[in-house]
Amino acid sequence: MALTKNQIEEYLKSTKKILLSTVTEENKPDLRILGAIATDGANTYFSTLSNARKVTQIELNPNVAVYFEAPDQKFPNYINATVYGKARKVVCEKELEKAVALIKDNLPHFEWSDDKSIYVVEPDQIKFFNSSAELAQDKVQIVEYNNKES
Repeated sequence: MALTKNQIEEYLKSTKKILLSTVTEENKPDLRILGAIATDGANTYFSTLSNARKVTQIELNPNVAVYFEAPDQKFPNYINATVYGKARKVVCEKELEKAVALIKDNLPHFEWSDDKSIYVVEPDQIKFFNSSAELAQDKVQIVEYNNKES
Protein backbone atom coordinates (compact mmCIF):
# COMPACT_ATOMS: atom_id res chain seq x y z
CA MET A 1 0.00 0.00 0.00
CA ALA A 2 1.27 3.47 -0.88
CA LEU A 3 2.24 5.80 1.92
CA THR A 4 0.48 9.10 2.51
CA LYS A 5 2.27 12.45 2.29
CA ASN A 6 2.03 12.69 6.10
CA GLN A 7 3.74 9.31 6.55
CA ILE A 8 6.51 10.31 4.15
CA GLU A 9 7.00 13.64 5.93
CA GLU A 10 7.22 11.85 9.30
CA TYR A 11 9.95 9.63 7.86
CA LEU A 12 11.86 12.71 6.64
CA LYS A 13 11.58 14.22 10.11
CA SER A 14 13.03 11.07 11.73
CA THR A 15 16.26 11.35 9.73
CA LYS A 16 19.18 13.09 11.45
CA LYS A 17 21.54 13.50 8.48
CA ILE A 18 21.08 14.01 4.77
CA LEU A 19 23.10 13.82 1.59
CA LEU A 20 22.80 17.00 -0.47
CA SER A 21 23.52 16.82 -4.18
CA THR A 22 24.26 19.98 -6.14
CA VAL A 23 25.89 20.66 -9.51
CA THR A 24 29.34 22.24 -9.88
CA GLU A 25 30.22 25.11 -12.17
CA GLU A 26 31.55 22.45 -14.57
CA ASN A 27 28.12 20.72 -14.58
CA LYS A 28 29.38 17.78 -12.48
CA PRO A 29 27.44 16.32 -9.54
CA ASP A 30 28.70 17.22 -6.07
CA LEU A 31 27.54 15.34 -2.96
CA ARG A 32 28.04 15.97 0.74
CA ILE A 33 26.60 14.84 4.07
CA LEU A 34 24.95 17.43 6.30
CA GLY A 35 23.92 17.18 9.94
CA ALA A 36 22.64 20.70 10.72
CA ILE A 37 19.26 19.94 9.17
CA ALA A 38 15.56 19.88 9.93
CA THR A 39 12.32 19.36 8.10
CA ASP A 40 9.03 21.18 8.21
CA GLY A 41 6.50 19.08 6.35
CA ALA A 42 8.32 18.20 3.15
CA ASN A 43 10.59 21.26 3.22
CA THR A 44 14.20 20.61 4.23
CA TYR A 45 16.25 23.27 6.01
CA PHE A 46 20.02 23.11 6.30
CA SER A 47 22.73 25.37 7.67
CA THR A 48 26.03 25.97 5.96
CA LEU A 49 28.92 28.39 6.10
CA SER A 50 28.05 31.33 3.87
CA ASN A 51 31.29 30.97 1.92
CA ALA A 52 30.87 27.21 1.27
CA ARG A 53 31.19 25.89 -2.26
CA LYS A 54 27.59 24.59 -2.15
CA VAL A 55 26.34 28.18 -1.75
CA THR A 56 27.92 29.23 -5.06
CA GLN A 57 26.62 26.06 -6.71
CA ILE A 58 23.06 26.71 -5.50
CA GLU A 59 23.24 30.34 -6.65
CA LEU A 60 24.20 29.13 -10.14
CA ASN A 61 21.73 26.22 -10.22
CA PRO A 62 19.15 25.86 -7.43
CA ASN A 63 18.05 22.37 -8.54
CA VAL A 64 19.16 19.89 -5.87
CA ALA A 65 18.48 16.39 -4.61
CA VAL A 66 18.36 15.53 -0.91
CA TYR A 67 18.72 11.90 0.16
CA PHE A 68 17.21 10.74 3.46
CA GLU A 69 18.03 7.45 5.18
CA ALA A 70 16.96 6.75 8.74
CA PRO A 71 19.73 5.19 10.88
CA ASP A 72 20.03 1.54 11.91
CA GLN A 73 17.91 0.04 9.15
CA LYS A 74 18.34 -3.54 8.00
CA PHE A 75 16.90 -5.48 5.08
CA PRO A 76 14.18 -6.44 4.46
CA ASN A 77 12.79 -3.37 6.24
CA TYR A 78 14.82 -0.71 4.47
CA ILE A 79 13.42 2.71 3.53
CA ASN A 80 14.90 5.80 1.94
CA ALA A 81 13.63 8.96 0.30
CA THR A 82 15.03 11.39 -2.24
CA VAL A 83 13.63 14.89 -2.40
CA TYR A 84 14.03 16.71 -5.72
CA GLY A 85 13.49 20.44 -5.63
CA LYS A 86 14.91 23.91 -5.59
CA ALA A 87 17.05 25.34 -2.81
CA ARG A 88 16.79 28.96 -1.79
CA LYS A 89 18.49 31.04 0.87
CA VAL A 90 16.22 31.88 3.80
CA VAL A 91 16.23 35.68 4.15
CA CYS A 92 12.91 36.42 5.87
CA GLU A 93 13.67 37.00 9.57
CA LYS A 94 10.59 35.09 10.75
CA GLU A 95 11.38 32.05 8.58
CA LEU A 96 15.04 32.23 9.63
CA GLU A 97 14.09 32.15 13.34
CA LYS A 98 11.78 29.18 12.67
CA ALA A 99 14.51 27.32 10.73
CA VAL A 100 17.12 27.90 13.46
CA ALA A 101 14.68 26.58 16.10
CA LEU A 102 13.87 23.51 13.99
CA ILE A 103 17.56 22.75 13.43
CA LYS A 104 18.30 23.18 17.16
CA ASP A 105 15.49 20.70 17.93
CA ASN A 106 17.13 18.19 15.61
CA LEU A 107 20.74 19.02 16.60
CA PRO A 108 20.75 20.51 20.13
CA HIS A 109 24.37 21.74 20.03
CA PHE A 110 23.73 23.78 16.84
CA GLU A 111 24.74 27.42 17.23
CA TRP A 112 23.63 30.12 14.83
CA SER A 113 26.25 32.71 13.83
CA ASP A 114 26.68 35.51 11.29
CA ASP A 115 29.06 33.44 9.14
CA LYS A 116 26.29 30.89 8.39
CA SER A 117 23.36 30.81 6.01
CA ILE A 118 20.26 28.67 6.08
CA TYR A 119 18.74 27.24 2.94
CA VAL A 120 15.41 25.55 2.38
CA VAL A 121 14.74 22.91 -0.25
CA GLU A 122 11.15 23.10 -1.41
CA PRO A 123 10.22 19.80 -3.07
CA ASP A 124 8.87 19.32 -6.56
CA GLN A 125 8.93 15.55 -6.15
CA ILE A 126 9.80 12.91 -3.56
CA LYS A 127 10.85 9.40 -4.51
CA PHE A 128 10.26 6.99 -1.66
CA PHE A 129 11.69 3.45 -1.58
CA ASN A 130 10.25 0.87 0.81
CA SER A 131 11.83 -2.59 0.48
CA SER A 132 9.22 -4.18 2.74
CA ALA A 133 6.24 -3.19 0.58
CA GLU A 134 4.30 -6.34 -0.29
CA LEU A 135 3.64 -5.52 -3.94
CA ALA A 136 6.51 -4.76 -6.32
CA GLN A 137 4.69 -1.70 -7.67
CA ASP A 138 4.55 -0.26 -4.14
CA LYS A 139 8.30 -0.48 -3.46
CA VAL A 140 9.01 2.81 -5.28
CA GLN A 141 6.54 5.62 -4.86
CA ILE A 142 6.75 9.03 -6.55
CA VAL A 143 4.90 11.89 -4.87
CA GLU A 144 4.49 15.19 -6.70
CA TYR A 145 4.46 18.40 -4.68
CA ASN A 146 3.12 21.80 -5.50
CA ASN A 147 5.45 24.24 -3.72
CA LYS A 148 2.61 26.55 -2.84
CA GLU A 149 0.99 23.78 -0.76
CA SER A 150 4.16 22.44 0.91
